[in-house]
Amino acid sequence: MNRFFLHALILFVSSLLLGADVVSEKKWFSETPQNHDDLKAIQDRLKLILSGAKKSLVAIESEDGAGSGVIISEDGLVLTAAHVIGETGKKMKVRLPNGKSLPAVSLGGSEISDAGMLKITKKGKWPHVQIEKMNSSKVGDWCFAIGHPGGFDKERGIIVRLGRVIGKTEDTLQSDSRLLGGDSGGPLFNLNGKVIAIHSRISKEADQNFHVPIECFHINWKFYKEGKLLTFDKIEKKGFLGVSCQATEEGLKILNVVEGSSAQKTGLQKDDILFSLDGEKLDSREELTILISEKSPNDAVTIEFRRDKKQISLQVILGVRPSE
Repeated sequence: MNRFFLHALILFVSSLLLGADVVSEKKWFSETPQNHDDLKAIQDRLKLILSGAKKSLVAIESEDGAGSGVIISEDGLVLTAAHVIGETGKKMKVRLPNGKSLPAVSLGGSEISDAGMLKITKKGKWPHVQIEKMNSSKVGDWCFAIGHPGGFDKERGIIVRLGRVIGKTEDTLQSDSRLLGGDSGGPLFNLNGKVIAIHSRISKEADQNFHVPIECFHINWKFYKEGKLLTFDKIEKKGFLGVSCQATEEGLKILNVVEGSSAQKTGLQKDDILFSLDGEKLDSREELTILISEKSPNDAVTIEFRRDKKQISLQVILGVRPSE
């Protein structure tokens, strides 16, 4: 889609959030709007779902910074970015759109994907939204970002930016929904009104907006919710397998085996497909890293993989991560 046309569309929709309450047709599914009616359909669809989305947005505040987040359960579970929570068990505050401040505590996450969770500790029934299912978003989908750039401002209100998904990997989603400082941890929605990603890295370039795909949360839900945080420091000190991988439909395909590593000594090879570790199905590189980070050097793990359509099980004694 022509970038000039897309930015014209964003300005058009952003300036016209008044209109019919009923969406005439699902023209917002079109890859490229063809006329004024198509633009109006996108505007009406955004207006229809925006109210519920905005109620779930929170500003996150702590002594060492601020960011955004989104409530995804009635009892106050909040998705945000790992760099917003910083650590587990930290007392924080979340601020609802009406300005009400609520106590919260940080749970877990991962510095690799920048996914994070926290929990509102005050009992109540909080406004919330649904998260999208695994593998539902794709390049070309319409999306919109909301957040609190610059921090909470009740008079200004919530900032909305319409755009498209322009890139996606297993641990990163890229959009042209413009992000600004303070948006970190806020939600990226599809036009079904469901969260497809969480804002992560912010750039000065209009199309360099990076988010944590909702798949990272689905795959590592238990780890995050139990208050565990994967950090780069932790990875350095824990066990080391010695493979680089790429996620495929079958499992994790080994791209490279580190010379002298436990993986090489055990006999793992390039193009082997890893599909479980100690019985845990492997869905992403981050999940493999999380599982290995729970182990220490000299711990034994059982890896199941496929080679030339043959299923193999090996016990591997983890090593020490080599120094740079």
